This record gives sequence, structure tokens and C-alpha cells, in this order.
Amino acid sequence: MTEHTTPSSAAVAEELRNVVSEAEAFLGALSEADSAELERLRDRVHDSIDAAKMRLADIETDAARSSTRVSSAIESWVADNPWTAVAIGAGVGLALGVLLARAARNAPPRGALD
Repeated sequence: MTEHTTPSSAAVAEELRNVVSEAEAFLGALSEADSAELERLRDRVHDSIDAAKMRLADIETDAARSSTRVSSAIESWVADNPWTAVAIGAGVGLALGVLLARAARNAPPRGALD
């Protein structure tokens, strides 16, 4: 799962940097370029945006597939190990309860003026 996300995230980040770079070039050329150069820059900006959108869509699809696989694996494991799952849930609940109790004990009283 991580092996797909990291390269894709890096690719999207690079593509977004390209979009920003193209947009900066486009804005800089607005005041000093003829219409042919502006049209060429506008096309490059649109191409960069389209490429970034496609990569974002691919990452979204990969994330959805990964979450579905993880969800299925968890459901299968819980079905095969129900009592272990209950014990883990109880342990997590106990740990959270202890942490919340400590936080409540260390918190200043409500309504106290600072």
C-alpha cells in the first residue's frame, strides 16, 4: 500500500510544482509578451493542470482499492478470531479510558480564570 502511495504522492507534488511554475511564467508574460507566446503558455498551463488532475484521480483510485482490501482483510480476520478481536477492543478501550482519566485529572477546573 505504501509503495503505491509514496511515488504517486511525489509525482503529484512534482506535477503541482510544474503547474505553479507554468502559472508564474504565464503571469510574468502577461505584461511583456505577444499573443502567440501567451497562447503557448496558456496551453502549457492547461496541460499541466490536466496531468495533475489525472494523477490525483489515479491516487484516489489506488487509495480506494487499498482501503477496500484492508477492510476486507480486517473483516475476515475478525470473523476468524472473534474473541481476540474483542480482547483487543477491550484493551484499546481500557487504554483510552486511562489516558482520558489522566487528562481530566490534570486539566484545570472548568470556569477557572487564568
